[in-house]
Formats: sequence, structure tokens, C-alpha cells
Amino acid sequence: MDTPASGSYQRHPESSVTSSHTSPPGSTGGSPRGMIPPPNPFGVVASAARAPGLQAPPLPPVGSRSPGGYNSASYSHSTSPSTTSGGMPDVQGNEPPYVSISPTQMSTAAMNNQKRAYRQRRKDPSCDACRERKVKCDATETTACTECSSRNHKCQFTKETNRRMSSIKQVQDLQSQIADLSQENRELAQVNSNLRKRLNDRDRMDVDRGQNMSLAPERLASSQTRQSRRVPVRPMGGFDGVRKNIEIHSKGIFSPPTQQRDVPTMAQAADLPELPLRADFAHISRSYLDSIHEAYPVLHWPTFQSEVDDVYTRRELQGMSHAWIGLFFAVLACGHLNMPPNTSSPSRVADNGRRFYDIAARSMTPWPHNTTIVHAQILFLLSLYASESNLKSSGTMWLASGIRVAQCLGLNSEVEAQPFVEAEMRRRLWWAFYVRDRITSLGINSPMTINEDDCDSALPSSVEDRYIQPEGIFRPRGNDTHSSCFVATIRITRPYAGVYSALKSSIVPREALQGCEEQLRSKFTLLPPIHTPDSDVYLEPAALTPIFAIQFARLTLFRRGISPVCQPPDRSAALGSCIAVAQETAKYISRTLLAPPGKSESEKSWQTRVAHLASNMICIHLWRCILLLCLRGDYEAALMCVHLSAGIGDIRKINSACGKNIVFFLDRLIDRVRSGNGSPRQLEHDEEMLAYMSADLQSSLEHSWVWAGTDYTSSPSSTSTGRPLSTHQSHHPADTMSGTLPIRSNPNSPENVTQEWDGWARVEYMLRQLREEQRPMMTPGSGPTYYPPPHNPVKRVQLAPDTATSKSVSNASRISIANII
Repeated sequence: MDTPASGSYQRHPESSVTSSHTSPPGSTGGSPRGMIPPPNPFGVVASAARAPGLQAPPLPPVGSRSPGGYNSASYSHSTSPSTTSGGMPDVQGNEPPYVSISPTQMSTAAMNNQKRAYRQRRKDPSCDACRERKVKCDATETTACTECSSRNHKCQFTKETNRRMSSIKQVQDLQSQIADLSQENRELAQVNSNLRKRLNDRDRMDVDRGQNMSLAPERLASSQTRQSRRVPVRPMGGFDGVRKNIEIHSKGIFSPPTQQRDVPTMAQAADLPELPLRADFAHISRSYLDSIHEAYPVLHWPTFQSEVDDVYTRRELQGMSHAWIGLFFAVLACGHLNMPPNTSSPSRVADNGRRFYDIAARSMTPWPHNTTIVHAQILFLLSLYASESNLKSSGTMWLASGIRVAQCLGLNSEVEAQPFVEAEMRRRLWWAFYVRDRITSLGINSPMTINEDDCDSALPSSVEDRYIQPEGIFRPRGNDTHSSCFVATIRITRPYAGVYSALKSSIVPREALQGCEEQLRSKFTLLPPIHTPDSDVYLEPAALTPIFAIQFARLTLFRRGISPVCQPPDRSAALGSCIAVAQETAKYISRTLLAPPGKSESEKSWQTRVAHLASNMICIHLWRCILLLCLRGDYEAALMCVHLSAGIGDIRKINSACGKNIVFFLDRLIDRVRSGNGSPRQLEHDEEMLAYMSADLQSSLEHSWVWAGTDYTSSPSSTSTGRPLSTHQSHHPADTMSGTLPIRSNPNSPENVTQEWDGWARVEYMLRQLREEQRPMMTPGSGPTYYPPPHNPVKRVQLAPDTATSKSVSNASRISIANII
């Protein structure tokens, strides 16, 4: 041990006549290793400091502290607890009436003294070889000492003293690790508490029709849940007979809240459908896991897979319940939704899961008297398949029925004494119904079935179901701890109720609009930092699902301001906000096309990964964005959105219908551009083009404007042929074949609806043609060449092409389109 500084160990002049037991450890000039200090040298000092009449003076100077953690001048007369009599030592009369020590100094000195006491022991832990040779041993917990290593001896501890000292060291190390983990746990709990507080504060604002802003539904629901939290009831002893009597005499009136109300009905052998080939099931289930199960994990897949394995082992469905067979075929039907068309099997292309859907639907006929969680799962999958297959009426009815069944089963509230797996799957199924209800209702502008006040169930875990076991969650360490796509989507759709409430008004107040926008944008904080709109790094295509859930709601909110009932400045601001959302969407898509950092060529192509995330909501959102970007003239961003729509292709029927509508819109836009009325500033005041761009805003009578003043049951004739189209044809009488094209026929005629779909390649061609025709409009020599941003359309309006050049290019381009068709 190093010799301490001389100034630190100087004794007080008055202490030289005192006995050795009154000197503090280490204060003598002798070797400190010749004495054994007590475990807690400050025990008596602390007791003396708490005695009446004693008070602590100000802290001593830092420079006068001794290695023991205390000031030598202040503690020169401190008594040592290791007295010969073992009792409390008397305080010397010549000592000061107080002890100069603070709690911080006490704790620091105790820790330092314990460490010094360990080092000052005469017999330090040494291995057997070093003990025999009487040399210093530098062995550690993990490495052998130098002496044993140089002599190639085994470094071992067999002496009792060494084992005891080694055990003390291990205990001290464990205590230190426990203290560190406890501190880290407290810090994480504090961070979690602060994060929850910030999120709750951000979610406070919600929009009401008669008020500017109010509490958000999720915040209001959570506060009401805390105020009305159920108090557990004390179990009633000796009530077995009472419960039995209630079950007997309540038949026909109500059903007791038992976990399993009835015995599953086994399917008859004559009613059993044909069991698909195991290879087909493997292929379809892989598609289900990569797409549907990622978005809505309503099944505990390990349990379901085990049951399927038993069925294929027996090679028959007999012995399974009627409900389970319906669930099996509902999974096969939904697995078909995101499968790319298989040209090698024409029957599969024509079927597309509809046969499996019909088999699953028959499992609910007749309607079961006593429903179970399996019936709720079937109804969810049936509603999902019907909605994504463009069977909207059937999808909404299945969804409403499933929500009611889930409520009757109590999935919307927490139930005590549930098995771990069943409790988790109840939560996942309920919140899957919640997300589908929010997305569907906001998409078709219909009231939401689930009330925010009825969501008393806790959020599900973000852990994959393969790690969820009856004993609990077993997840390998080091896995990503971010919320899964499903949990993030739940949190993102919580403000949808407020957005729908705001959209009940034909004119949304500006304060309410800003409140909803801030609330929706705050949901980006629930996602990893690379998901923010400002980031430019690579983005996985799977991350587009929660991002588009935010963008879908924002665009739905802003589009209401395009209506003619709003003032012109408000309409212009709403259009600018919509285009900004569309441009952000295009930027997100472009980031998925970047090269993944630090990765080789992915096993799955970009188009395959895009097919897994296809949904009607994404197709509708892309359709709206493309129309907006084309109206503004941002064809580069529009091409990016078209690229994703082309990647989805025919996986969704609604996607092809959106493509046909875009072709019609682009044809009208080409007419405007070639007649000199196609600048973004002119198009903003073109009511016909705005009506076409408004898209599904005209799908309901409540907030549409094109059906005003007409009998909506008959086809209106006022908009069958637009004025710019007839004007354009009168200027070009020689170009008669362009008027016979299907895209230029009456937009309300049956031929235009049932025309053949030429694919997204045609949309891309028309957009590139518009982009090429836009370039000559830039006047050469007027300044540096640049692409005007969408928010600055005045530059494009001031630039006009030469008349002769425009006509010649226009005629050639129109003939080329006709030849292609």
C-alpha cells in the first residue's frame, strides 16, 4: 500500500498523550497493515453525531481530506469503535463538543474505508502456489496469477481462508451489480413515465363539431377508465351451491359469464369439405404470415399450426369442430389476398380464395347460439377478405357482427385469472377489430362502431406470437424492442375518432384543423427516428404500413377544405396541404427504392415485399395522391406513386379501378395542357378538374357538391362532355380519331366503366409525355434551368410555348397515343 501524504496523517498536538484506542485508523505513523479496522468505523461517530447538543459545522476544505475520506484536523480525536472493553468509549474532555462530519462524507468514508480494510488484511487471497512460495499473488476472478502462468502450474484456491475471501469478493461484486441494475431500472421507469406523460399531453386535444378542440378520445377514455376502474370482488366462500342454482334456474334468461359456454359442435362427415393439399396450405399460409398476420396477428400461430399438423397427420377434418374448420378455411381465403397471380395454375387465378371464403362463411350458417372466440376470429377474417376483395357491403356487415360478438365475449375489457396466451390473444383480437373499424369508417365516411369509452382492454404485447408461451414471454436477448407494426398502428388510429368528428362539419375550423394535424403528426414519435418525413435514409417497404396510416388520415382531413362551400383562400390552403402530404408520400416510396445499407441483394425482390403490404387503404391513398400531384404538375412525384401502384398491380381489385380513373383524369389533363389552360394556377380554378381530382369525396351526398341540384338517381348530363373538350375539338377538326377513343367517351357511359385495363404502363407513359411537354414551356435564356417546386406555380404560368410549336407537338403526340391504343 502506498505511503499516504505526510500532510494527511499529521496528528493533533493534543492527541499525543492519548491511548492508541482513541486514534482513528491510519492516523499513526506505523504500518497500516498491522491493524485490523472494524467493518464500519463510522458507526460510533454517526451515533455521537445524532446525540443531543451535537451539531455539524460547515464542510471542511477539500484539500484537507485524508485518504480515509475525512479531514485529519477535524477527526484527530475521533474515537475508535474497537475498544478493549467493547463498550461505548468516553469522549475525551479536551475534544471539541461536536464532530465535523456530513452524511456525504460519512458514506464516502465508509466505502473507502471498507475498500482499504479489504486491502489492509494481512492475508490477502492467494492461490496455493503463491501461498507456499510466499510471494504476492495477482490472480483475478478470470485469469491465473503471473507466478502460476510462468511455471505452467494450475492456479487454484483450496485454503479455507482464500475460499472465504473469494466468496466475500463475489458477494460484493453481486451486490454492486444489483445496485447498478436497480439504478438502471429506476432510470428506465422514469423515462417511461416521462414518455407516457408527453404522449398523453399530446393526445389531449380532440375535435368536436360544436367546439374547436376538446380532450382526445383515447385520453378521455383512459381518464374515465382510471376513474371508473373496477375493484376486485372478494371471493365468496361456500357459494358452490349458489352458483349451481343460478346456472340451473337462469336458463332461458341469461348465460353465466363462463369461459366456455358450450361444447364445440363437431362437423358431420357428410358436411366436411375437401382438405387442400398440404403443399398448397404451406404456400398459402406463408403468404398469410408475411402479409395478414403481420398486420393483424389475431391467431396464436404456434397453436394453430399444431392443430393443422394433427389434421394433416390424420389426413381428414373429421374430429374437428365446425367453428375450427371455418377458421381454417378463412385463413386460406385471406392467405390468397396478397398472393401474386400464378400463371401456372389458371384455376387459382379465377378462384382467388373465393371458394375458401364461401366454405368459411357457411360455418356461420346457421348463426351459432353461443359464440366463442373462434367465431370472433372467423368473423374478423371474413370481414377482412370481403373488404379487401371490394365486397364492401359484406365486409362492413361481417365487421359489425364480429365487433358485437367480441363485445359479448368481453374482449374489450380485462378479465382476471386468464391463461397468459388466451389473455394476450383476446387483446390482439379486440384491437384488430378496433383498427379495422377505424380505417373502414374513416375511409367510407361512416360512423364508427366502437366507442372510445368501451376500450378498457390493455394494449397487446409487441412480441411475436412464437415467443408467447403458456408460462410467459420468452424472447431472446438482443432483439429489437421497437413496437411491432400492429401495436404502432393501434396507437396511430386512436385519433381517427377525432378526425371523423371534425369532418362532420362541412367547414372545419382552422383551430380544429391544426389540432388534428398536430395530433396526427405527433404519432411519428411512436415510430423509429428514420420514419420521420425529414429523414433521407433507406426505409424498409414494410414500414410504409404505419406511415400510410398517418398520411391517409391527414389527407382525409385536409381534403374537406377543397369543397366550394369553403372560401377561396381556404380552398387554396387546403389544396396546398393535400399536395404536401402527397409529396411526403412520394418521398417515402422513393426511400424504399434505395440500396439497403450494409446488405447484399435481398432474398425477396422489392415487388414481392410490396405485395405483402398491399391493402385497399394504401391503394386509395396512392390514387388520391396521384390525382393531386398531376393537378399540380409534379409528375416526378406522381411517377413515384404510380411505381408503387404498379408494384401492387392486380393483387387488389380496387387498384385496377383506380388506374382506370387515373387514365381518364390524365386524358382530361392533356386536353387542358394542349389547349393552353393546363397551368397549375389555372387548374386550381377549373371546377371540372377539381371535381375529378376530388375523387371519392363525391361518394356521399352529405359532403359532395357535384350532385347538388340534380336527381342523383339518374345520370347527370351536365358534366358528360366538358366545355374544354368541345373547344379543343373545334380547334382541331382534323383530329377526329381522338374523339373516338374509349378514354374520351362519356365518363358515365357503361363502355367507359367496363373498358379493358391496359395496365399501369400506360399511366406511366402518359405521365412521362406530360413531363416532356412541360419542358419546352421553359423559356430559354430566362435564367438558370430549374424545376419549379409545386408550391410556386406562378413561374410555370408565366412561361408559355410558341403557338405553332405547341400545335405540331400536340398533334404528333395525340396521334402516337391513338396508335398505341
